Amino acid sequence: MWPRVKETFRNALGSVEEVGMDELVVKLRTGVTGSWQAKGRRVMAELAKADRPVVIFMDELPILVNRILKGGDYTLTPDRIQQADVFVSFLRAATIQHQGRIVLVVAGSIGMGPVLRQAGLSATLNTLATFCVEPWSEGTAKDCLDALARNYNLTWEAGAKQEVVNRLGCAIPHHVQMYFDFLLEERRRSGSTAITVGAVGTVYRTKMLSSQGHGELSHFEERLKMVLGPALMPLAIDLLTETAKVGVLSPEAASLLSLEHLREPQVGHEALREVLSILEHDGYLRRELNEYRFISTLLRDWWLGRFGFTYIPVDERRSAR
Repeated sequence: MWPRVKETFRNALGSVEEVGMDELVVKLRTGVTGSWQAKGRRVMAELAKADRPVVIFMDELPILVNRILKGGDYTLTPDRIQQADVFVSFLRAATIQHQGRIVLVVAGSIGMGPVLRQAGLSATLNTLATFCVEPWSEGTAKDCLDALARNYNLTWEAGAKQEVVNRLGCAIPHHVQMYFDFLLEERRRSGSTAITVGAVGTVYRTKMLSSQGHGELSHFEERLKMVLGPALMPLAIDLLTETAKVGVLSPEAASLLSLEHLREPQVGHEALREVLSILEHDGYLRRELNEYRFISTLLRDWWLGRFGFTYIPVDERRSAR
């Protein structure tokens, strides 16, 4: 299949300098001229001739579209919206034209829906079906921890695996594996092969919530800024910090925070709806009855450590007046 893929790109573009199997890189000459859409259609047509359906996996496409829409200043402009519309509409047309022959899989650490909705382009990718990758169940997380421990000749003390699951609150696969990596490092340093409940707690405080864990978790903050931009990011930070410190985000607290950041009531309420929609869509908060809570205990504790030191909850501000 790979020789055919290389040949496909050569035939379609006529200007490929290198197609490397190791890195799967297609390198175009800097002097390429002509319409990228025309070249893209030719590539799609060639791929559609394959003996079997071809899957094109586009990782972090929402971030790319978000950058096209907002640039470095996080500002939507008519020109940027038009550019994004052309690009996403091209992908939509390809999925329609080559239905059954080419399958487009879009993945990302931020949701495509909110990004397109902000620009009024939600209809451009209505040919794609949404598939949400859920966190692991508690049982799956424990099975993974068992398998990892066996691989490194470690054992679990009674209750230790459950403590890992409880500390995480939400078994995001990467967080489960990150937690185990820190536990493995700590056990090697101590010379013990048994993972204890005490070790789980110590590693959580000293590693998962420390500057070492910060590198792994800071992308939650970074990706939020990508979608919201500097105008709405301060409101999102306070909404999340209020939730982390109090345990829940009430409608009253959310409304007061929106008015603090955006003085005009109508503007504030519209911004609040948008921010809460994104926080829910992208997995920060979940709605329970008429309140919001963090989905991940780890993210809640990390967020509280990052922003909570000087934050005063809304109810305490009221009492102080």
